[in-house]
Amino acid sequence: MKAGIGRIIARLAEPGEQVSRELVALINANINPPSPVEERDVFIRAMYIISDEVNSFGGRFPREEYEHLCELLVDSPVMVGHRKDKLPIGRNFHATIVEKENRQWVKSYFYWLKQAAGAETLRENIDGGIYKECSIGFTFHFPECSICGKDIRTCEHEPLQTYTHENSDEICHFTYRKIERVLETSLVYRGAVPDTEISKELQMAHTALPETKRETWSETTITSPLELDPGKQYLVVPYYDGIPVILHYRQNRLSVTTTDNKQLPERILSRFATDNLPDCNTVFGYLLGFRGKERCPAKQVRKFIHGTSSPVTRLEIRLLPQKSLRIDDILVPKGKYPVSMISYCRSGVTGLRQAARAIMTRDGVRLWDEKESVPGTVMYCYQPRTTDSVTENIYTLHFDNGTGLGILCYEHSGSIVQLLIRQFNLSRFRKGGRFVADSISDSSPTSDHGGFPVSGSGTVVSTVQRGEGMILSLKGMIDGTCVVKPVKINDKKRYLFYLLPPEKEHV
Repeated sequence: MKAGIGRIIARLAEPGEQVSRELVALINANINPPSPVEERDVFIRAMYIISDEVNSFGGRFPREEYEHLCELLVDSPVMVGHRKDKLPIGRNFHATIVEKENRQWVKSYFYWLKQAAGAETLRENIDGGIYKECSIGFTFHFPECSICGKDIRTCEHEPLQTYTHENSDEICHFTYRKIERVLETSLVYRGAVPDTEISKELQMAHTALPETKRETWSETTITSPLELDPGKQYLVVPYYDGIPVILHYRQNRLSVTTTDNKQLPERILSRFATDNLPDCNTVFGYLLGFRGKERCPAKQVRKFIHGTSSPVTRLEIRLLPQKSLRIDDILVPKGKYPVSMISYCRSGVTGLRQAARAIMTRDGVRLWDEKESVPGTVMYCYQPRTTDSVTENIYTLHFDNGTGLGILCYEHSGSIVQLLIRQFNLSRFRKGGRFVADSISDSSPTSDHGGFPVSGSGTVVSTVQRGEGMILSLKGMIDGTCVVKPVKINDKKRYLFYLLPPEKEHV
């Protein structure tokens, strides 16, 4: 048999730059621009900006300051050469602690708008290695001498000079203590900290935290309920910009620990109202800060805990719903901080948008599988769109080869539609096989299934209503024109679900 060889068309253009949805969600949450940005609007890069190595001025950042620096970096401007006579070229929106070449670094993520003047030139200079190093401008109160521990401005030692200390020669340096504020970060020709770097590496690493802690509070941002497993029910709570904590209360003794294993100091714990709090162990919740009735951002709550300047005047703990915990609203004595159950509801995928809108804050909601023993093991963040008429323009297909059940989810006229498909087989479907399906809702028995594997998704090109049926034009895992045709089987309204052959797609 002869092989047919014909013309091959190749396009070797670089694919468009992809910006993760998680990073864009952090920009909108932490910077809160007047008009929320989308993936297509921004360039994002990262700076390896701080390590604990002694810099060219003789200063060193101690590791115990890293977490505080990560908080201070958020919402600081990105400049060029520390110049204050020009406006910023970008803004830092997230920082974390990572490991690079066996040394711990603070890695700061920054963004700039693609439509801004010079945006493409800036990207080319960074990615081409012209703009390669970075620096930080900040204020602090106490330069601690590495030799005597005193303020190096008043002691007898000089940075970068060698002294005999404890029978050995030691090069003097000073440690930055009581860091107050990050003024800006800058692109510079030479960074004072050795081996600073500007990087395209944007993975959301959190290597400084223990693995179990990272898993406990991992959050994934979703833009549509269609991204969730339709075979599950979810617990939904308001999204508060708070600090995740773990609470223990035994024999009138309260302990509250943040997820990085730091306990709240006794001066703060003593102010919480615990009169109506039952004995409980390892209960998860969020620590919130308020100025009057106004909620304050988590970074201000951390400042309040650390005893630094903050607008926070009082704290609350909102506990997440857990099977072993039942707490009614607590009547809080004057001057006390309340501990109470957070508002919550249950919902499946079909009714999630309506459920979320009923209890959401301006930042949306958090949700997780109600069967999870620990809230937040796999937690989702979701902010419903405000216009019902706007479609999500995607579909998802889930199926379980063991049971033969499948679920097709899509949106039509502002509502999520779910079809439970019986004895589904994707290969037979693609070959024209017809399958019996039922319309399902949150109350349908699929919630007892225990979850479907998420098998694939795609784009809804168009939907056309035909009486009680539907014609769907899909791209992705299902590629073609699908028919959802109403039928009666044993006097019950059901549907036939099948794929039109290509020659009939115009029908």
